[in-house]
Amino acid sequence: MTAILAILRESWLSLRAEKLFKVVMGLNILVIVGFASIGFDKTGVTIFFGLSHIESEFVFAGSPLARTLYMGIYSAFIVNIWLAWAASILALVSTSSIFPSFLSQGAVELVLSRPTRRSTIFLVKYCGGLLFVMLQVSVFTVGAFFAAGWRVGEWDPAIFLAIPLITLFYSYLFCINALAGILTRSTLVALLVTLLFWFSTFGIRTADDILTRFTLMFEARVERLEKQVGNLQLEVKTAEADGDDVATKDAEHWLIEPEDDLALAKQGVAQLAPWKTVIGGVRAITPETARTIGLLHRALERDSDTTLQQLLSGDAFRDDDESPRDLNDEQIADQELAKREENISPWLIIGKSLIFEVVILGIAMMIFRRRDY
Repeated sequence: MTAILAILRESWLSLRAEKLFKVVMGLNILVIVGFASIGFDKTGVTIFFGLSHIESEFVFAGSPLARTLYMGIYSAFIVNIWLAWAASILALVSTSSIFPSFLSQGAVELVLSRPTRRSTIFLVKYCGGLLFVMLQVSVFTVGAFFAAGWRVGEWDPAIFLAIPLITLFYSYLFCINALAGILTRSTLVALLVTLLFWFSTFGIRTADDILTRFTLMFEARVERLEKQVGNLQLEVKTAEADGDDVATKDAEHWLIEPEDDLALAKQGVAQLAPWKTVIGGVRAITPETARTIGLLHRALERDSDTTLQQLLSGDAFRDDDESPRDLNDEQIADQELAKREENISPWLIIGKSLIFEVVILGIAMMIFRRRDY
């Protein structure tokens, strides 16, 4: 146990000694100060501690929409843009040297001389890298918790879900970093491989979402056109039964274009199906980076009558007695896609991602155990 703690302490001191650690910590504090600078008064929203003001008759101090906007800024913008992108890239730059430095500077021989199993050494070094991210996110989350309580009176412990979720998200990337570092013993190569993998998962996710959206759009179009064609066919039959040739030809004329559009929509669904199957299969075996972070957004909106999406789209400002808008096929597809995302089980999102991570770590650990140093 003493040897394990010594390895963990060594990893921690090495990371803390890096200037980038202090830079990231300082940037975290700066972002939280910026988040805390957003406030609300009786007439609208204040920014930069009151230096700027935006008047609003809907979003003001004490209104439900103020809470939706403030927590939405935290989960959908600050977490997604800062923690999940900028801070994660900086963390990768800091932690990519953990395994290459450990293997190339002779430190591994000294550690292996201790009565500690290689698999334990590997896991302790791996956890040391995750500790860097967990500490940074913890400081950030504590600041966000007090900022939300101060500004909108929202003392929601769900904010602290950012700590395990962001750490999980980072671990999906760091396992690739560890494997690449052990194979190449190069910090730069490990970083580049990890970034390439990250952008690949982004591309796969984007392609799958686009294909799903277009499929849902075509399906909505098929459903709408089938109803339209059915009504026109009924008109044709009614006109034929009445013996009205003029009405029959008129109905048949208006039936041509919907039937052609229906055939094209069905063709679109059929053409997208094989591509969607392939991309969906690839996505099924890759970690869900975006969906893991999306669980935080889902948790923070659990008790809210209005979502950030409704606020940004303007639906939150529509009167209850106002008739709903007719949605086009694209809007129907967007709503259905969002609904499907909300219904995906958190256990499925995290479970399949952890399976991927365990497999990659297993390969890296096997190489680490069998390699001669």
